[in-house]
Amino acid sequence: MMRIQRDTNDELQRPAPWALSLPPQILERATDGLCWISLICAVSCALLTVVQHVLQPEYAAAWRHPLLRVASAATLVLSFGFLAVQRSGWLSKQALLDLGMVFQVTIVFVLGIIEGAVCSDPNAVVVGTSNAAVWMMVCGRLMPNAPLKAACASGLCVLAWPLGYWLDLRAFGYPMMPWTRLLVWVVPLAIVAVWMYFLNNRIIAFFVDQQRAEDIGSYTLTNQIGKGGMGEVWRAKHKTLARDAAVKLIRPEVLNSSSGRMEQLLRRRFEREAQVTASLRSPHTVALYDFGQSKDGTFYYVMELLEGVDLQSLVDRFGPMDPARVVYILRQVAQSLEEAHRAGLVHRDIKPRNILLAKLGLEYDFAKVLDFGLVKALHPADPERTLTTMDGATTGTPAYLSPEVAMGRRDIDGRADLYSLGCTAYFLLTGQLVFDAPSPTALAIAHVQTAPRPMSERCELPIPAALEAIVMRLIQKDPERRIQSARELSVSLRRLTDVPVWLPERAEEWWETNLPDLAVLAPLPEDITTEVMAQPAA
Repeated sequence: MMRIQRDTNDELQRPAPWALSLPPQILERATDGLCWISLICAVSCALLTVVQHVLQPEYAAAWRHPLLRVASAATLVLSFGFLAVQRSGWLSKQALLDLGMVFQVTIVFVLGIIEGAVCSDPNAVVVGTSNAAVWMMVCGRLMPNAPLKAACASGLCVLAWPLGYWLDLRAFGYPMMPWTRLLVWVVPLAIVAVWMYFLNNRIIAFFVDQQRAEDIGSYTLTNQIGKGGMGEVWRAKHKTLARDAAVKLIRPEVLNSSSGRMEQLLRRRFEREAQVTASLRSPHTVALYDFGQSKDGTFYYVMELLEGVDLQSLVDRFGPMDPARVVYILRQVAQSLEEAHRAGLVHRDIKPRNILLAKLGLEYDFAKVLDFGLVKALHPADPERTLTTMDGATTGTPAYLSPEVAMGRRDIDGRADLYSLGCTAYFLLTGQLVFDAPSPTALAIAHVQTAPRPMSERCELPIPAALEAIVMRLIQKDPERRIQSARELSVSLRRLTDVPVWLPERAEEWWETNLPDLAVLAPLPEDITTEVMAQPAA
């Protein structure tokens, strides 16, 4: 059984403005930039010193003073020393952040010494701002800390520069610049300090939000690979196994922004999709590993991560498909549907977008049926196994609706899926929909009333007559005149003699030629509000 991590998400809160420490869950993220801070400081210091000596030889005279040499050397020593302390593992992460705050202020002090060394003329016009401003912004971005400590670091940085300049006055004997000139140096640092504090807090809030979403069961979310109207799909890594997976989830804000009735519908649909998918064992149905709800209200389920492309995208990109390949795909989809139909389930949304063609191990063109979110059970007496749709609405995708679904009939069965599969095959072979209509309602009416044109009249490519006959039988208006089961369809396809066999070698060659580096996930279901297409016929 998978370990469901929920407690951390429930306890994680944004730190208060007076907080002196960060939550343990985001402390590690906050320390990720410490190494970069050290390297940036060391490399920038060395490069800027060389640039000054090469481009401004007169500037080198000031560097003869021991104070500047000590300051420059101290910058490099502190940078590499801070890096060594990080690598040693001697200090806790919170202690490292605190040490980083000291390092940040110290570097501003050193910059005050170095920049103040050239202020020999107290009345010289100040052009530009101190490099300390850039340093402070970099630290605010890469080294966030608890809000109160970040505020202290910002204030100390503003004071550190004048302190370094005062040390220059003592060492070089310069007359002090007027207060107006000193303010021109310091005020920009104060402005940056304010922004640095707000930037720090914004980054911490981002870390909190990201961490809340990151731990789903025994999986860690890595990057988002899909987004739809009701949720998101993330690539995820198992925390102990060397296996990636796809996590589909519904955010709490999606549910909270919906009406009470729609919220119930979304929850039931999501749960139903997970339960149905988990109950099916066909290798041509997407596999589900886990399902649950975190305490922050996120519903999720974990499914296999597939390398492939959906049939809609495939035809859109490459055009109509080879009849042999279409037969090969239809037989695999028929296996998935046969299992579902025998279990008393009707998919209700078979379409090219919900069929993924994948590379599975060494197998190519391995079909996977996706998205059982609109599934209908053939047990109307069982209240737990009924379709989760709104009252009085017909649900599905209009271009692939069977006539009985378009009319809102309650007594549909697996033959509705076969009709949709026939429409899918029509599209794969011709690159065109069975019916072209300007609106979803007009499409639904066409499925009920209009006779489809033969595929051979709409496609310039040759289509075997026997295969065309099978597809045209699938899209008969009357369910009794269609092929009656997915198994019968599979047998009919296997008996075709005018369609060559789609060999594994041909599939492999196609993939290696056209999509050698493909790695995508099955698409999200569309927003449920766009799937409510037509009212039942009176």
